[in-house]
Amino acid sequence: MRLFIASGFSSLVIEKIRELQIFAKSRLGDSVKLVEPENIHLTYAFLGEVASDSKLSAIRNSMDVVAGLFQKAAVAVGGFGAFPSMERPRVLWLGLEEGEEPLTAMALKLYGDLSAEGFVFEREFSAHVTIARVKVRPDPAGLASVAAKAGELKVPDRVASLDLMESRLSGSGPEYRVIYSRKLL
Repeated sequence: MRLFIASGFSSLVIEKIRELQIFAKSRLGDSVKLVEPENIHLTYAFLGEVASDSKLSAIRNSMDVVAGLFQKAAVAVGGFGAFPSMERPRVLWLGLEEGEEPLTAMALKLYGDLSAEGFVFEREFSAHVTIARVKVRPDPAGLASVAAKAGELKVPDRVASLDLMESRLSGSGPEYRVIYSRKLL
């Protein structure tokens, strides 16, 4: 199973992100593929292929510990960026205008616990929500208009749980399924 640990958002946040995605599609056209609303989330850790029950148990145990240490976090989704850069975008994302610190602390605790269990993390945690993947280089003016529109976005929410997600690739794109969830304090 391909797994990752993430948190979801309220329907209000998803709705506001969807409005921005529709605007982005109107400006960038077929140069981008939008993330489906049901797949919008904030990822803490990519775990890759996990085949053994002992590894799965270690993941659950780490999530249990972290959920017992951290409170629900007030966040505000907003701010716009691209990986690896705005000049060469491959991924378009929204950041967090508020609440990044507790989520970073949770991610670091997860990384520490899971590293001790043999998991290797290729990237540091970066609090972001992927909204689109870039297929071909978008028009710079269109990208600038999306960035300006995203700059107006600041949607409050509360991160309330850690979710262990399974990712399956299909012909229509990735499908995510929660296989374990822990509420934060």
